Amino acid sequence: MSAMSNMSRRDRMIATVGGIVVLYALAVVVWFMSQEQAWRVASRKYAAAVKKTVSEKKLIAERGKWYDAYESEREKMPVFSTDSNDVDTHWLSRMDSIAQTCNVGISQRQAGQQVVAGDVFEQPIDVKRWEATITSLVKFMYSLEAEKEAMFDIREISIKPSSHKGFLTGNFKLACAYMRGEVEE
Repeated sequence: MSAMSNMSRRDRMIATVGGIVVLYALAVVVWFMSQEQAWRVASRKYAAAVKKTVSEKKLIAERGKWYDAYESEREKMPVFSTDSNDVDTHWLSRMDSIAQTCNVGISQRQAGQQVVAGDVFEQPIDVKRWEATITSLVKFMYSLEAEKEAMFDIREISIKPSSHKGFLTGNFKLACAYMRGEVEE
């Protein structure tokens, strides 16, 4: 005989109700635990959204500052006529001239396709091989940065020792920024 058959009907009913209450309590605990986890996830998402909103409001509040900085840089940017097709030749010869002045030997270079970013154009130049001393390289990079009538940006650079003693060699990618429009004569 089992233990349940020895119990009175009243005791069996109490045991059944007690079992149901325990199962219900377990279900409520599991439900609350999953809700707590969902609350933590929602709280993290909310905190990230608040942080992003504060950051965006700060940027919007500083819009005038950023616009002034953009206008300042824009004024420095060279402008080519909309029908000018020799932009790549201009930038290649400009880079070659600066390299020659700084004693940087560029033996393999190629202009890429121009890239449009809003009202700014970029002419990428892939220099596959250059050779210079460390001093010449630093002067070259500084001269690119300090150039008044041009905007150069070295995006990638690789430097390694050359087979010639005291020289370095490598490659780099140069971006030349400019605008298109009416050229002031």
